[in-house]
Amino acid sequence: MDFNAIAEKWQKVWEEKGIFEAKVDERKKKYFITVPFPYTNSPMHIGHGRTYVTADIYARYMRMKGYNVLFPFAFQFTGTPILSVADAIKRGDQDIIDFFKNVYEIDEEKIKDLSDPYKLAEYFKQEMEKTAKAIGLSVDWRRSFTTVDDRFAAFIQWQFKKLKDKGKLIKETDAVGYCPRDQFPVGMHDTKGDVEPEIEKLDVIFFEGDYFYPVATSRPETVFAGVGVAISPLTTYVIAEYSGKRILLSKEALEKLSYQKELKKIGEVKPEELKGKEAVNPVTRKKVKVVLSKLVDPSIGTGLIMLTPAHDPIHKIIAEDNGIEDYYSVISSPGLPEIPTEEIDVRDMAELKDFADQIYRTEYYKGVMKEVSAYVPDYMKQYVKEMISGKPVKDARISTVELLNSIGRHDTIYEIMNGPIYCRCGAQIVVKVIKDQWFIAYDDPEWKMAVLNSLDNINFVPSEVRKDIEKAIFNLRKRAVGRSRGLGVKLPWDESEIIDSLSDSTIYTAFYTISHLLKKANDKLFDYVFLGLGNPEEISKELGISKEEVEELRREYNYWYPVDSRHSGRDLVQNHLPYYIYNHLEILGKLPRQIVINGFVRVGGKKMSKSFRNVYPLSKAIKEYGVDPVRIALATPKLSEDVEFNSSVVTSIADQLKRIYSLIVELLEAKGENDFGIAEKWLSSIMSEKIKTVDEKMRNLDFFEAYNIILYDIYNDFKDYLDFTNGINEDLIKKSISAWLRMIYPAAPHIAEELWSKAFPGLVAEQEYPKPEEFTIYPEAVVEKGYVDYVISEIKELERIVGEGEKAVIYVNNDLSLAKDTAKAIEEGQSLFEFARGNEKLEKVYSTIKAYDGIFRKSLLTLQEFDEIRTLANYANYIMSKTNLSQLSVYDSNDPNVPDFKGKKSQALPLSPAIVIFSS
Repeated sequence: MDFNAIAEKWQKVWEEKGIFEAKVDERKKKYFITVPFPYTNSPMHIGHGRTYVTADIYARYMRMKGYNVLFPFAFQFTGTPILSVADAIKRGDQDIIDFFKNVYEIDEEKIKDLSDPYKLAEYFKQEMEKTAKAIGLSVDWRRSFTTVDDRFAAFIQWQFKKLKDKGKLIKETDAVGYCPRDQFPVGMHDTKGDVEPEIEKLDVIFFEGDYFYPVATSRPETVFAGVGVAISPLTTYVIAEYSGKRILLSKEALEKLSYQKELKKIGEVKPEELKGKEAVNPVTRKKVKVVLSKLVDPSIGTGLIMLTPAHDPIHKIIAEDNGIEDYYSVISSPGLPEIPTEEIDVRDMAELKDFADQIYRTEYYKGVMKEVSAYVPDYMKQYVKEMISGKPVKDARISTVELLNSIGRHDTIYEIMNGPIYCRCGAQIVVKVIKDQWFIAYDDPEWKMAVLNSLDNINFVPSEVRKDIEKAIFNLRKRAVGRSRGLGVKLPWDESEIIDSLSDSTIYTAFYTISHLLKKANDKLFDYVFLGLGNPEEISKELGISKEEVEELRREYNYWYPVDSRHSGRDLVQNHLPYYIYNHLEILGKLPRQIVINGFVRVGGKKMSKSFRNVYPLSKAIKEYGVDPVRIALATPKLSEDVEFNSSVVTSIADQLKRIYSLIVELLEAKGENDFGIAEKWLSSIMSEKIKTVDEKMRNLDFFEAYNIILYDIYNDFKDYLDFTNGINEDLIKKSISAWLRMIYPAAPHIAEELWSKAFPGLVAEQEYPKPEEFTIYPEAVVEKGYVDYVISEIKELERIVGEGEKAVIYVNNDLSLAKDTAKAIEEGQSLFEFARGNEKLEKVYSTIKAYDGIFRKSLLTLQEFDEIRTLANYANYIMSKTNLSQLSVYDSNDPNVPDFKGKKSQALPLSPAIVIFSS
């Protein structure tokens, strides 16, 4: 079977008919689904595919549920990713060129053209559109645009003017992640591996000596326990002039801190020359030693650390290695020993860091300062006694910093805590304090609280995503929005600044509603369309378009907005999605109704990355395995989980689709008498129940469970029906296939369409999703079939254990009342303990009834009678055909005259007969 030929055939039909072109229709409920637009610096990979196909399945499902669905697609040209790739090609970066040739399969001559960033972006835009169409996305392509489109640029500039007018865009001096080579602030999408720099402020305490020793710490309150200064033997240290002081720094620290402080290098000193020198703790006034240790990372902080061996196990090792034994604790914490590090005896750095983090958290949240006034000179004692001793660590930290400031021995620096991070150009990111930089004030407390409160109005899928987004919002700092180079929209009041790629992609989904109709634009038009402000007649005159056109734009926006379901990968939870909510709340006042997050796609056990050489282009996957198998493989694993993309999984799915195809073709060609016996009643009942279950799973985006039922359970149900019936009912089969294909369609639309065309008019894409009431439920049929299948499975299990037999004796216990009481208890959620209360027989009955499926139990509860003996007699031949038996005897276990073979008679339970097998 050629999956791709089938896909191309039906994609052409859908496009010709324009069935995915979304038009305003006030008679229908609308549903607006969006996915973040992709960067056009590379082809779509299977990670993109997972998010887009997940959204597409939902879009197709919602159309079938009667909604007027808009599912658009656009392209992100903004920012540095495209420019960085183009620059790499321009300078002949062989790694990038080889990657483009071998992984993306781009001709070498074509690669040379891609040194122009606009040509690169346009090339991958075309490739992405081609791939998005090939994977079968049901997109309204009329609404497509790029972020360098003049109309979109006007929209983004309008957005930023609004933020500025509302006081949310501010000009300040602040610390940002910064590329020293490109000389602009960076965010997640400017870095290799898409890593957002996590910037934290560290305290600096100046120990005194021949020069000042500035030790960087996140725990200034432990200065009372500071018994040494440690430096690295693996680097050079420099003496620098800073604020009237001569200070010591590692050469790495000098280089990075020069972006934060005014530092002047005045000399160098080797670490060996510093060993054994004395420094004075500015608070305790005690002389301490300068020691060397390879455990000191010269690139972190200032390259010097204050040794507090009692509170940090790494410091303890450094102290012991250098003969420092006189150390003590200054914090008392429940759950920790007197000296928190005294019982830690490991050398593995990962373990040491875990212990250090554990001690830090315990001391910060639960710790209380000891009587540390004993360690300070007399002139400090009163302050320390009143403000620090006996205080919780949280409060004592503030007072300690105030003390250090009062004696001129305190400063702060910024550090990237998740470093090292590298710009796409290859340079290591530093922290730079930039003056007069434009920031979006995501740290504005009122705005932050309004956003946190607004989350009650959004449905998060999976629900646990909400906590992650809450945390991201709570931790958000202000964001620098300008870049000095790259593609994108310029700040309207400063053309030297280009708005970064995560700042121009916040409310852009509103632009989809009008992009296909918008010819000309200005601020007044956007005010009217998105905010309902202004006069359409005046706007029409200014722009030279009709009043009706202006009003139509407003009508489109009002009809489609807000977004009903925003789909994204998990990597955007820390930045894009919070920004998306912030800006929507502030500017448009319309929040997305639902946010759906899916896990990553991994290849070879790792997240895809160019550095791992495991990027898997989506077009390659389609070519190798076929469209529908790839769609199912990407989008039907559990939503929250990362999924490993491997050939065995996709091939298995392809094989199952082929089996389904063959079975449906066979069934459509089969002839029958149209009798409606127990088998038909069972199939009708099962189809009704499966439709109900699948519909609920689809509504909740549980595609994993939904498509396990659709692809495997229903397939097996049809096979069971063929085994169970004496002759097929053509009408029921056709009706059931119709429902099955409509369920298959959202995830495997091309195969569904191909099979639909063999028996039904029109397109399956335009049909309604099946309803449970299309099929009648026959409880007696469900129970009979379920019971017979259970007996067959028990006989097969016995045959597996004792070997094949010729004859079976079956003892039944026809206590329907007990069976129904048990089924009712299970359906009501009673546990085994609650139901049985230690009664061994009831425990066995509970376990038996629990083993049957839900539809069986529900059906059982509606029956007034069910005769196990009669049922087994009626289906004796069927049971023997499914096993190796040639003779079957059925007895009532309650009849005293019935013989008791092998003592099994008393073991019969309701709906769980006791079985004895005899060999010849």
